[in-house]
Amino acid sequence: MLSTHELCLKHTQDMVKKYTDAREPLFWSKDMLQEMRNKKLRDLLRYAKANSPWYQKMLADIDVNHFTEDQLHEIPAMNKMTLMKHWDEVVTDRRLSLDMVENHIEKMKNNGDTLYLLNSYHALATSGTSGKRCIYVYNWDEWIKFYLFTIRYSSRTNRQPVFSEFQNRKWKNAMIVISNAVYAMYSFAQTFKTTLFDQFYIPVTLPTDKIVEKLNYLQPDSLTGTPTTISRLCHEPHIRNLHIRPKRILLSGEPLFPLLRKMIKTTWPDVHISNLYASSEGLFGVSCGANPETHAMHLNDDECIIQPVDERGQPINKGVIPHKMYLTNLYLYTLPLIRYEYNDQLELLEKKCVCGVAHQLFAEPVGRPEYNFMYPGDVFVHHLVFVTPLLLEKNIQEYQVIQTERGVDIKILSTGFINKNQLGTTIRDNLKALGLIDPEVTFSEVTQFEYTPAGKLHRFIKNKAYTDKI
Repeated sequence: MLSTHELCLKHTQDMVKKYTDAREPLFWSKDMLQEMRNKKLRDLLRYAKANSPWYQKMLADIDVNHFTEDQLHEIPAMNKMTLMKHWDEVVTDRRLSLDMVENHIEKMKNNGDTLYLLNSYHALATSGTSGKRCIYVYNWDEWIKFYLFTIRYSSRTNRQPVFSEFQNRKWKNAMIVISNAVYAMYSFAQTFKTTLFDQFYIPVTLPTDKIVEKLNYLQPDSLTGTPTTISRLCHEPHIRNLHIRPKRILLSGEPLFPLLRKMIKTTWPDVHISNLYASSEGLFGVSCGANPETHAMHLNDDECIIQPVDERGQPINKGVIPHKMYLTNLYLYTLPLIRYEYNDQLELLEKKCVCGVAHQLFAEPVGRPEYNFMYPGDVFVHHLVFVTPLLLEKNIQEYQVIQTERGVDIKILSTGFINKNQLGTTIRDNLKALGLIDPEVTFSEVTQFEYTPAGKLHRFIKNKAYTDKI
């Protein structure tokens, strides 16, 4: 039996062999992408129908040999709850069971570097912002394909710094993350080894001043982390004590709000920011350097199909923010996700990218439905009503917005004086303008927040009485 180290080396070798093939779809036309999606969809449906007891029932009356993307509405949708309830029926490798994967994940609690299940599979656990836990598994080749989405676009633009600039030493990348392979970002870095650069890991759970100390010692050329993690470094007093000049910052895991981008660029004007959109379900997007004004992103629609719909489940046009989407992952055969309910709101764009890649463009995500609040009288409050004034307050390092019956209670971690009266007035006026009568806005200062195991903060917490309103 191969050791984990030996498996990673072999996995890396196989990944390198597949790199050229992974880049080929970047040169396909829209028509070619559509043709290949339909072919891959039929291949997936045939495999799922033959190997998954669940899909044998769901696809019983479907002619999978002549099926096209336009017919996806004929297949019953699936959500997280259904998947977890029928996981053992959905999975196509009959050796796998949810209990087996859960036991594997249990080992990760004690050893965050636990990687391979049955010497082949990688397991991911996620709750997203919805708090609804779900388990996904990827086999050897599926994991390679997922990872290659993160690097195949890199040479399409010369806007990013390249390793060849460093003749006398290796490029250094510092990842500020949770060091546990149950999360894709860390698991990718542990699986696929490279000699091109040195990888360093800094626990996101460290106090910010300790993170600053480690960064000053490492002097990294690039940083990887969530937008809020990196932007925290840009606050006083940390920025005065931080003495690094990164050339590249890779952001993922949360929406990159415009104010956070501005904060990072103000701190490091020459840094190249790469924004990644990635989900445990296998959907992936990357910001394109050819769109510096809009920061539009490319979707991996050679291997995934998304169907944006309104609140009634009806298809919508491009340029409209959907209520939710249905995802079909064309490369995940182990645990097929076909018309899988997906609550992110990606705005698909009509325009073609000037970089030449025909993959679907979408606007940078600015949030999820879970971030928004609904109040009695059908008063809808978008999360940016809170985010914008809070981000504009330089002495607020971290915040959490808790919905109350008549407004919000905002917990804040501050680095200096905050004019709470003025800030509260601004937010109250915004809530009044939306139709909330006599809104209440309160503040409470805290010394620390409780983060999820993934190192994220539940930024917006709904009042339980209204959780089903959106």
